[in-house]
Amino acid sequence: MADLNSIKAESQRGCAEEIKALSSSHRREVMAQLCFDRIAQKQEFLLEKYHDTEDWTQTAYFMLLRSLDIKANRACYERLAHLLSYHYLQKASLERRSVEAMLLGCSGLLPRLVAMSGNDAELVELQSIFEYDSHKYCLESMSADEWQLVGHIGDNHPVVRLLQIASLLSHHNHLMSDILDCRTKSDVERMFCNTSVPKWAYRLLAEESSRGAISRTKAQMLGINVVAQLQILYSEYTMREDLDTRGIDLLERLPAETNMFVARWGKLGVRAANALESQALLQLTKVYCSSLRCDRCLFRRFVDAE
Repeated sequence: MADLNSIKAESQRGCAEEIKALSSSHRREVMAQLCFDRIAQKQEFLLEKYHDTEDWTQTAYFMLLRSLDIKANRACYERLAHLLSYHYLQKASLERRSVEAMLLGCSGLLPRLVAMSGNDAELVELQSIFEYDSHKYCLESMSADEWQLVGHIGDNHPVVRLLQIASLLSHHNHLMSDILDCRTKSDVERMFCNTSVPKWAYRLLAEESSRGAISRTKAQMLGINVVAQLQILYSEYTMREDLDTRGIDLLERLPAETNMFVARWGKLGVRAANALESQALLQLTKVYCSSLRCDRCLFRRFVDAE
């Protein structure tokens, strides 16, 4: 294993030196190709989700929920998006208290919160709203035991994330249109950071927060993994020329991600200038470098062709 890891590390060092030797125009070209390669893989999943419903807003809602957590609760957020489709939230006119009640109720977390609170008046009211809506729309609920709650603190707690989404949806009655309208980092932050969480949530979960807004870092990640991806797929699927490059332009305007893969390239002297480049470096690492697929690597083919 140590020998294999050494080979991978040496291969990555060699690629780093070659990337650093590229001219700015050639570097932009190869980074774009690697990013397109990553986008193409993501688009297969995204297109499959769109074809499940033929509804762009439901697809956007699904992608928002699944992107709230990196790993632990992703399957739970996906299941919740299926059980409680955006269609039901629209029936409630996206009124914030109703959306909170539906999200927490269908997640199965609301009864536990009511019990923890000692029948707090605000939570009892949410429970009453959910009981009415679940009967009216025949909604199903998950079990609270499906969620991974231990170790999830602050804004990463599922209760907080769901309340943030409720706040977001109540502010954006035209979700897909608002996503398509995002062109800059400021647009993305304005859309996602203008959220809040009721004080009872932090009091009950023994956490502290001034507003409970989605952080700028999380907003930028949603910009990369949800907004830009939807813009690219929608423009290709609908052949909207006015949206043709919007998703790619947005990736170039968003900051590079900060994770161990991008950091490793940084230590080798290859620093991602923006999200497009960090996505490219992720693709290079995860798809090619990690499995030593140098013979199929887009970067290797680019260098060998020079």
